[in-house]
Amino acid sequence: MRAYHRDASLERCQAWVDRILESGALSLDGVEVRYDVEPAPRRHRAFRDYRQLSGSPLLSPFSRHSAEIIEYWSLAEEPRRRWLKVLKSLDGKAPLRFGWLNSLLTRGADRIGNLMIAGADDAISCDLLKQNDRALRLQVDATELMPGAYRATVWASHSDDEVLRREIPVTSHATEIEVATDVDHLGFAMYRAADGECVDLMEAYVLKESGFRMQVSGPPLQVRNRRGRSIHRVNVASSLSTTSVVSFDDSTSIDKEIRRLWLDRRVHAREAAAYRDDSLERFQPDQLELAVQYFVNLLRQDTDRTSPIYLGDPYFMVPMKGEVGTKLYLDLFTLTAGRPLLVLCAKTEDDGAQPWWIDFPDSITGHIRVRSFLTQQTRDRGFHDRFLSTSQREILISNSFNGWDKHGVTFVRLPYAVYRSEAERFWDIDIESETEPQFVREFA
Repeated sequence: MRAYHRDASLERCQAWVDRILESGALSLDGVEVRYDVEPAPRRHRAFRDYRQLSGSPLLSPFSRHSAEIIEYWSLAEEPRRRWLKVLKSLDGKAPLRFGWLNSLLTRGADRIGNLMIAGADDAISCDLLKQNDRALRLQVDATELMPGAYRATVWASHSDDEVLRREIPVTSHATEIEVATDVDHLGFAMYRAADGECVDLMEAYVLKESGFRMQVSGPPLQVRNRRGRSIHRVNVASSLSTTSVVSFDDSTSIDKEIRRLWLDRRVHAREAAAYRDDSLERFQPDQLELAVQYFVNLLRQDTDRTSPIYLGDPYFMVPMKGEVGTKLYLDLFTLTAGRPLLVLCAKTEDDGAQPWWIDFPDSITGHIRVRSFLTQQTRDRGFHDRFLSTSQREILISNSFNGWDKHGVTFVRLPYAVYRSEAERFWDIDIESETEPQFVREFA
C-alpha cells in the first residue's frame, strides 16, 4: 500500500488534478495508478477538532485553519473492496494514521480512490486560548481585515453545563472574554458576514494539567533469568523530557464540587449502559500465558500517546511471580511509556519496604504513579475494583494480577469512561488529607 500527498498552491493542485482527470491515471515512482472518478467535484469544509475520540470522519489537515475541500469521488467498488480487506487484516493491531490527513484511515474507507484538494484561507487564522481560570482570548491573525467582514460565536462549558455562548465581532487583535466559572470545554465558529458561511470552527477540551513528552527509541533491554537464559526483550525509551503546565485551582471552589457531582452522575450513567454489554473473554488458571498475552494486546491497540492510562488493582503492591509476571510488567511499563500510567491500589500496611518495581530500570518506570486508597476512619481498603481504562477502551478485570494463576481471569469490555470517571474522581482526592472520604498515599 502506498499513500501520496503534495503541498502546493491551490492553483497548482487543481492543475495537477485536472491532468489526472484527463488521463485517468497517476504515475509516481514508476507506478501507474488508474483513477475512475466523477468529473464534478463535491465541495465542503473540514474543521479543526482537538477533542479526543472526535466522531468527525474528516478533519482539517491544517493546525491553524479549517479547510475547504474539493473532492472528486470514486464510485468504483474494487479499490474499496481491497481496502476493507486490508482493514480486516489489521484487527487487533494499531490503526493506520497519517498525520497530514489528521484522521484514522479506518474512518475514510468510503473515500478510497478519491482525489481531494484541501485549501486553507491564509488571509485569516484564529485561535481560542484559555488565559486563566476566568478568561478566554480569541486571537486573530490577518493580513488585511475589513471591519465587520467576520463575526464569531464563542462558547465554553464546565461539567456539561454551558457557561458561555457569545457572538463577538472579529477584529485583527486579541479579544478577551471573561467567564464566571471554570471551563473544561471551549470552541468558536467564525462566520463570513457577507453570506453567513462558517469558514472556521474549532473545539477543544481543557486539561487541568498537561504533560508534554518527547522520546526517542533507545537500545533494546534484554531480560535474563537466574540461569542466564534470555526470557524477554523490550525497547527502552530514551532521551525523555517532561514539562508540566498546571492551571490555577481553588480546591474549595464551587466549581470543583459541581464537577465532583457531575463525575458521580457520569459513573452511574456509564455503569447502567455497561450492564447491556455482554462481551467478555475468560481464561482458566492453566491459561495464564494466554491471559497475559490478551492483556498485552489490549495495550498495543491503544494509539493515543498523551492521554493518561488508569489501572485499578487493589493488590498491585503484591506482584505476579515468575517469568510470566516479569514479562507482563515489562510489557505494561514499556507499552505505556510516553504518557502517565496512574495505578490505583489499596495497600493497608506500611512496612517501609521499597516498591517492587524499583528493580526495573528508571527508563521504563519513570511515567508510573501508584496511589493507595483507604477508608478514612478504619484505614481498610477503600478501593476494590480491577480495571484498565485508556483513551480508546475500557476493560473490567475480574481478578488482581497476582491471582490469575490461581483463579483465572475474565475481561469484560465496557463502554468508554465507566471506570475512567471514577478513577478521575479518586485521583482528584488530596493526598493524606484528613477531611476527604478516602485516605490517599502515593508510593515513589
